[in-house]
Amino acid sequence: MNNCQFCGCQRKPADKKCPECGSFYPTISQLLAEEEAYEEKSTFLWHCKQVIKSGNSKQALIQHLQQFKSELTLKGIIAIFVIIAFVFALLLSVL
Repeated sequence: MNNCQFCGCQRKPADKKCPECGSFYPTISQLLAEEEAYEEKSTFLWHCKQVIKSGNSKQALIQHLQQFKSELTLKGIIAIFVIIAFVFALLLSVL
């Protein structure tokens, strides 16, 4: 991180505060905590907890599924299709 994240001013490694805008540079522990919080929010367990905590579980589940669908890439859609097709083929072979 060579520049201030707020104003883009060049920073020196020893600086703790930006000389231009006066904002404090984040410490490594703060950056790690933000990364962990972001990673936790992207887990299936976090989404389940959010649905359970909400008063209207059905509406919360629909919102989470719509958000998941909007974030899918073409590669993700193809992967889900292949998994469903594989499970369907396994079920047909067993019957």
